[in-house]
Amino acid sequence: MPLTPFHWGPSSLIGILLFKIFDFPTLFISSVIIDIEPLCVILFNLNYPLHGFFHSFLGGSILAILTAS
Repeated sequence: MPLTPFHWGPSSLIGILLFKIFDFPTLFISSVIIDIEPLCVILFNLNYPLHGFFHSFLGGSILAILTAS
């Protein structure tokens, strides 16, 4: 799903419904950053899965912590 709105939908819904708890720009940016990994795999023809480390629970958690800080 490189550069598609599929990650934007859930983050937009959460950001709108819980705008007092979550920072909407942070949710939006972090949902787009996840798509950079598959884009690099496609552009540079890397021998790496499209949905690699940052699409795992651990990778997503690390990315969320870095984005929120």
